[in-house]
Amino acid sequence: MTHRAFPVSHRTLPIRQPRRSLSVISWFNWLTNPRRTLLAGVLLCCLLPGPVLALPPASPQRVVSINLCTDQYLLLLADPAQIQSISHLARHPTFSYYADRAQAYPANNASPEQVIRYRPDLILADQFSHRASSQLLQRLGFNVARFPHPQSLAQVQQQLLQLGTLLGQPMRARQIVQQMEQQLAQLQATADRDSSAIVRPSLLPYAPGSFTQGPQTLTGDILQRAGWHNAAAELGITHYGRLDLEQLLQLAPLALIDVPTSTDSRSVAEQLLQHPVLKQAARPRYRLTLAPRLWSCGGPMLIEAIQQLRAERIRIEQLEQRPATDPTTLQEP
Repeated sequence: MTHRAFPVSHRTLPIRQPRRSLSVISWFNWLTNPRRTLLAGVLLCCLLPGPVLALPPASPQRVVSINLCTDQYLLLLADPAQIQSISHLARHPTFSYYADRAQAYPANNASPEQVIRYRPDLILADQFSHRASSQLLQRLGFNVARFPHPQSLAQVQQQLLQLGTLLGQPMRARQIVQQMEQQLAQLQATADRDSSAIVRPSLLPYAPGSFTQGPQTLTGDILQRAGWHNAAAELGITHYGRLDLEQLLQLAPLALIDVPTSTDSRSVAEQLLQHPVLKQAARPRYRLTLAPRLWSCGGPMLIEAIQQLRAERIRIEQLEQRPATDPTTLQEP
């Protein structure tokens, strides 16, 4: 049997080279490639259990205020569509600086039954008034933000910024605060130029029920910025206190600023200022009245209160500089 011989090819097959391990530099170059880095970042974001970037919280859209002072903040900062209800005092022009704006919204009396009806996602209250209502609403699971009564203009500005953040209106709040700071700086510059008196004239805030307020209160801050000396400090009153008619006559401030409950009130607590002895006394010589809506709560309206009190101080200082023979020196015009 004859075997057929096949021709032998003289071509040589390529020899497979063994795989070489990548050096450290090669691995670094591979990892730092921009395209691979971007792709790895995208894959990593997809594999993570939660979102990498936190989304901003949704702004409240059903806000209810149950306090006069939080009403003022809310009407100043919020979009109209965010407001569901404000307290009934917000519509009263004697106490509410934004009474005209408040007419567009339903009023409440702070009762939990009434507030729940609006299905609020944010409830604004103060620290003390309607405390039982706000505590009950909080226990029921509602979001309640309490704001204490401010004790200075600086605290007013802090509260505006805080509520602006809660409402999703931080830019609007910052703009309002900046405007207030500019106005206060202008008032201070004017006061420095006009300050000719070595001793500030004394003034005592006197509210129904013989209540007064010392320097470390919002009223005290306003009086100080208007150039007055708060006479309550002479009795050691720093915050809130009371003094009877005898103490008032002994203190003898140059001026008295009356803080009536309302313009048409006839309460017994307000009759003390009509006492004949007080009318016959040489001091207090002047009686001032400032509209409650200008300084009962915090807000830009406080600038107007300072301006009015400053104008009254300048007027009284000019009257006090007249000769004693001038009859207008001893009387309030």
